Amino acid sequence: MDYTWFELVLFFMIYSFLGWAAEVLFTSLRTGHFCNRGFLTGPWCLAYGLAMDIILVVVDTLGQHYVLQYVFCVITASLFAYVSGGMTEKITSKKLWDYELEFIFAGNKKGILFSLVLGGVAMLLALVVHPAVFFLLSIVPDMILIIISFVLIAMVLFDILMVSIAICYKEKLSGKEAAGLVLDLESGKKTLGEKIYCMVEKRLQKAYPGIQNGNRVSENEYVFARGVCFDKFIWIFIIWAFLGDIIETLYVGLTAGKWMSRSSLIYGTFSIVWGLGAALATVFLHKLIGKEDRYIFVGGFFLGGAYEYLCSVFTEIFFGTTFWDYSNMPFNIGGRTNLLFMLFWGIIAIIWLKFLYPACSRLIEKVPVVAGKIITWAAIVIFVCDAVISVAAMTRYVARQDGVEPANKVEMFVDYHYPDELVEFVWPNMRIK
Repeated sequence: MDYTWFELVLFFMIYSFLGWAAEVLFTSLRTGHFCNRGFLTGPWCLAYGLAMDIILVVVDTLGQHYVLQYVFCVITASLFAYVSGGMTEKITSKKLWDYELEFIFAGNKKGILFSLVLGGVAMLLALVVHPAVFFLLSIVPDMILIIISFVLIAMVLFDILMVSIAICYKEKLSGKEAAGLVLDLESGKKTLGEKIYCMVEKRLQKAYPGIQNGNRVSENEYVFARGVCFDKFIWIFIIWAFLGDIIETLYVGLTAGKWMSRSSLIYGTFSIVWGLGAALATVFLHKLIGKEDRYIFVGGFFLGGAYEYLCSVFTEIFFGTTFWDYSNMPFNIGGRTNLLFMLFWGIIAIIWLKFLYPACSRLIEKVPVVAGKIITWAAIVIFVCDAVISVAAMTRYVARQDGVEPANKVEMFVDYHYPDELVEFVWPNMRIK
């Protein structure tokens, strides 16, 4: 899909800012104090924005060839990080990071691993986060976006000019004048960076009073996701969304002889039904862990049956589709659930709460506090973006079956990136009601 020039400018600035903010948070939380990042005085790292623009344009041309997309993301992201690090050191005589040791061009194991991770993050942004960004920008009229693009270009050019002047005349200025000029140029960025860092730090202090410097604490030993809380709810959801998809794929493949996708989302091997069901079962039934198995079985039996029934009703009402139909099975309830699967829900509840959950809970609570919080919220953002994409793809698929042409650039974007072949591969059992 072809992007307009002002859309590319906006993407460039958005990912430049996100890259700068990510670096600020990563370095600040690791060191325990605010660390300003970036070469320019504004809150942006242009290498991230330029790399993402190139990735977005090229990845579109590779279709659903995900291996090629990943290889391209690894090479592009690593190259820009490597070159930008070298240029920054040449210009400022300061080494912002050990770029020669941490990228694939170094030829060592550490560099290769770092580049693979960086490429994975870039691909995740391009496939999962970017569509949500595109949808949000599409709400704004084009004329306003064009004006914003011109303003942002002017700001970046002015920023580059000011930094160039500061570097060129640094030797001619006295120590106090040079220091004052640099401080004036960077004051705005530092203020914004400190606000971002303080916001995250306050959130951590609120959740874990007294925590300092990442995972060190002043008085008490704090545990991530202690008990049944929001963080543990999210982690259980993710774990069982993945495991549930695998279990269901194996079950269908072995019993029906058909190997097919059982994922709920357009990207990733995740089943929302399993993940949300396990998380809700943990919340509602965890107080029965100390009781006899029959109590947990009865709770899982009725809770699982009601949950599966409501999920079927939800997708039919809001999307006009169904993903399972048990009408041909004995003792079914409206074709949405049946006695056999309700028995499975009861048995799974016992296995989960009596045997698996205690061990899983202990493992989750061993995650470092700061890392756990970051991973939790990053996962939330990714899943929300993936869900938005999935809803859009499903909605347009249904509309295309009725011959409805795309009415705006969002629908054109969805039709281009998520054609019928992809939708039918991800959801082979989806039926339009």
